Amino acid sequence: MRVKSLARGIVVCGVVLAAAWMQMGAQDLPLTQMLNASRIEPLDPSRDVTAPVLESSIHTPLPEQYVWTATEKKNGKLVYVFPAITAETEPHYFRAHFRVDNVPREATLYVAGPRSVSVWVNGELVEKVASDTSSPLGMHVFAVAVAKALHAGDNMIAIEAVRGRGVTGFANSALVQQQTSGRVLVAKIVPRAEGVEAPDLIHSGPDWKSSTTAEKGWEQSGFRDADWKPVEAFGGIESNIEMYQWNADAGLYNWPGYDGISPFLAHMPLRVMSVMASYAGRGGFDGLKNLETGNGELHVHLPAAKLTDAEAPSVTLDFGRELTGRLEINSDSDEPMTVTVQVGESESEALKVPYLGVNQMTIPPHGTGHSPKTAFRYARVRFLGGASDLRDLRVKSIHADHIYYPVKYEGSFESSDVLLNRIWETGAYTAHLCMQDGVWDASKRDRGRWMGDTDVSGPVIEDVFADKMLLEDTLDRLLGADPKLPVDQHVNGIPGYSSFWFTGVADFYRHTGDKAFLEREHQRMLQLLQVVDGEFDERNIYANKSNVWLYVDWSAELNGDTPETRRATTLEFVRAYREAAFLLHEIGDEANAAKYRQRAETVKAAADKYLTDASGTFGPRWQTNAAAVISGAAGPERYDAIWRDVLSKVGQMDGPGLGHGPIISPYYGDYVLRAMAEMNHHEAALKWMRQFWGGMIGEGATSFWEAYDVDWYKEDFHSSLQADNRSGYFVSLAHGWSSGPTAWLMEEVLGIQPTGAGFATVNLRPDLVDLDWARGTMPTPHGLIKVDARKKGSAMEIAIDLPEGVVARLSVPVSGASVTAVRVNGKSEPGESAESGTRRVVVLDHAGHYVVSE
Repeated sequence: MRVKSLARGIVVCGVVLAAAWMQMGAQDLPLTQMLNASRIEPLDPSRDVTAPVLESSIHTPLPEQYVWTATEKKNGKLVYVFPAITAETEPHYFRAHFRVDNVPREATLYVAGPRSVSVWVNGELVEKVASDTSSPLGMHVFAVAVAKALHAGDNMIAIEAVRGRGVTGFANSALVQQQTSGRVLVAKIVPRAEGVEAPDLIHSGPDWKSSTTAEKGWEQSGFRDADWKPVEAFGGIESNIEMYQWNADAGLYNWPGYDGISPFLAHMPLRVMSVMASYAGRGGFDGLKNLETGNGELHVHLPAAKLTDAEAPSVTLDFGRELTGRLEINSDSDEPMTVTVQVGESESEALKVPYLGVNQMTIPPHGTGHSPKTAFRYARVRFLGGASDLRDLRVKSIHADHIYYPVKYEGSFESSDVLLNRIWETGAYTAHLCMQDGVWDASKRDRGRWMGDTDVSGPVIEDVFADKMLLEDTLDRLLGADPKLPVDQHVNGIPGYSSFWFTGVADFYRHTGDKAFLEREHQRMLQLLQVVDGEFDERNIYANKSNVWLYVDWSAELNGDTPETRRATTLEFVRAYREAAFLLHEIGDEANAAKYRQRAETVKAAADKYLTDASGTFGPRWQTNAAAVISGAAGPERYDAIWRDVLSKVGQMDGPGLGHGPIISPYYGDYVLRAMAEMNHHEAALKWMRQFWGGMIGEGATSFWEAYDVDWYKEDFHSSLQADNRSGYFVSLAHGWSSGPTAWLMEEVLGIQPTGAGFATVNLRPDLVDLDWARGTMPTPHGLIKVDARKKGSAMEIAIDLPEGVVARLSVPVSGASVTAVRVNGKSEPGESAESGTRRVVVLDHAGHYVVSE
């Protein structure tokens, strides 16, 4: 619990979604009416913040450290294998001495990490407790009063612990795997009542001793532990960004003084938008409206000091939009307050199956309590106890502590289509929500770095926010947290994600021009390529020789080791090899650049020979053919067949009641959009974008979901979403891999695509498709590129602002091959013919403002 609070200066933005929208699909209301009914200005509450409240300005990292029994150091490969819940349940033993000059009136021992502990202080058993291993939380905080066991002078603590349940975390990091496997313990004794912060009497650290065996009397003060080894200490529990990954620290929300937030992240308190429901139980409320207005306290009447869940008064709150952070409750009561909190991205998740469970908090008098960090929009709070002598609980405020990565919206997109504008904004906000202690897949699940997700959200981050620090750190750590260790396995353990590491880095380099990053990663890049090279058979088709899990998409036959995943993975590596050759050329490694340029052609030829069917396609699946097109494995000669037989079916009804085709996630939906653009089917791409991503907005989304299908049940929509080969409320409603349309609109409608390092060269190909106008900006290391394209009769007029240091090839639509020149700032420029005479390309080789038309 934190005594300090961010309650002052709370902001509240926007309006609640119209009830009509919540009950109807997008097709049931006029588009403008729907969008206006749900308008939140701005959608991203931090968009206009100029002076963010950084974590580093309000919080000092705690000194207590994660420790575990010392083990023999190994240099073996880190593998993505996690112990079963019932495995490794042998006890571990810890001892430490500490001095107390004056015995405090109250003192609380806190222990977290293990699933069960027995604790002795000065030989007296003060705690024996076990957690519920079926709980969603990987670790739990055990707290017990210990003042009576202390004495002046030398004191001793002894702990018997069993490894925690842990959580799943796919990271090539020894520290992450130590924590996610449950092999950590943290402890401290604070000379205060439970929940109250103060300097501790003792905390876990490198001076503690440990053993995996214990003799009789080991827990007694007089036991001689000279033969026990020092613990292995992993640093302060807030000392390393790796400790905040994969929900591994979610259970520490009840640890006094713990934030678990990187110093570069910021806080923004957001008031409740709507008290959706209240239940008096055996008590009652006074001042519920104050939660929305902030104009007074909430008083909660409890008829007894403690109530059951069924008897306890509760409130259900709506914050109006998807958020990342935690619920904050500020008490003005004179007694400790006990509450439970359950939060969810949807109302149903919060009320029925909250992803992190039902979390109990004890809030100290006039103190502050926080729920676990996660993504949420809705919250339910039950007031279980704390009132005495018939006095009410007094609550100063309940609000969301929105935790965000400070960025500036430098890129922009606006057009004559209000739905596309909302799609762009929602995608940008989705990507921003996932920028936390790394570029994550999502802030609810998995709160980790996944390269596939980053390959989609990375371009959004670059195009909109021009962020370098977080994206670079993420790309680096995806190869392994220790740069001195060789890369000897696939990124995230998934071959396709190894391919996306190269495409993601190439995109990062074209946006930033950071050659130093490439040079730092040079050797690890070659090591990863060596891992990849060994996976192909004699035909040069991906053969999964390392026998790892293959993944393309959450769709039948596209995850697990199947012929379809092998086919699609082969195609993904054609693009990866090409981008690797480009990167190696940029840092002067011409020998390896030539090698992998040839390797790309070899695998392309093999795919053409072995992976195509008689009609000229790469089978019937959308995902596989999209991979073929964007990788270049399918050349223009195959576009007609792929479009006719496969990708023209995207979003089309197969027949009455038969749905819109096989399941595809928004993740691989992005690659389908890119493939459509590559084949010059922009109109079909926009139609599907409006149907698919616009469908989520029509169902009330304020961020894009991990999974979606227009035909899935809508009554309890969240329970019907499918991912990980299952369905339910665990599915994320703000997933970075679903943000792709934001970058697509900037790169395909505005037409801005960097081709050289750091935008030294760029292609500009505006395409209004079915729009009357579109305008926007894209940040570069040299300044903003601005594009404003408008229909003028049957032609298009394009206004361009180009910064110094950027050379642009501008592709201008013309009425036919007979048009041999375009007008640039009123002067005729011949340019060169392109796209079968439908466009003319002119070079803009200096900074300035240009107006170009046929």
